[in-house]
Amino acid sequence: MNTHLEVSHFTHIGMKRKTNQDLAAVHPESGLFILADGMGGHQGGEIASQLCVEKIGEFFKTSDTENTPESLKESLIAANQTILDRTRQEPKLRGMGTTATVLKIAKDHKAHIAQVGDSRAYYWNSKGIWQLTLDHSVTQEKLRAGLITRDQVKTDEMKNVITRSVGYDPSLKVDLFSFSTNSGDGFLLCSDGLSNPLSDALMFDILDESTKSGLSLDDIAKLLVEAANERGGDDNVTVVLVRIK
Repeated sequence: MNTHLEVSHFTHIGMKRKTNQDLAAVHPESGLFILADGMGGHQGGEIASQLCVEKIGEFFKTSDTENTPESLKESLIAANQTILDRTRQEPKLRGMGTTATVLKIAKDHKAHIAQVGDSRAYYWNSKGIWQLTLDHSVTQEKLRAGLITRDQVKTDEMKNVITRSVGYDPSLKVDLFSFSTNSGDGFLLCSDGLSNPLSDALMFDILDESTKSGLSLDDIAKLLVEAANERGGDDNVTVVLVRIK
């Protein structure tokens, strides 16, 4: 166990879905944290997210991980190929894919993030919360092009249409982010089941007030999920929390 990290994760089917296609895995001993939100009929979403999470975990158990950003990219490319191979074996799964947000805390305490899709990674401390990743979605493309305003993002009809996923395109593009960390820094990985109904400000209020009240990360993760469900729970909702001691 990595004694420099506090870790928790929690997932819920939500209030309206019949299956949970989200999946998260935490490996605190190696500083690896993975969140995937699958999509596709015939249980394709569940299969895609499971294959993605498992392949990334296996990759970091068996490969040289000194060059962490490059290793993260290679792990996602390997997961992408695994899902494509499964699709070829089972044509009924054609079109399945998954988002992937992966956090790796290296031995030098640097944080490295790989991103595909519209699940998110946030950084938070006592001063605020900041979204670290960029959504790969039609809505975000419209926002960047100036076609809609930031206030219209939550209600845009294309908000759930993503432009990148693991397992869909043989030529996968992966966003990579790296930065140094300090004691007390926190990271939140979440599916859009959390980020759609909750504003960044509300997420921070829950994180900050709960931390000041001395709640554990397990309790905080559940409070975040409960807040999403109270606001409709339209989707599966999954949270991974990591804090540097």
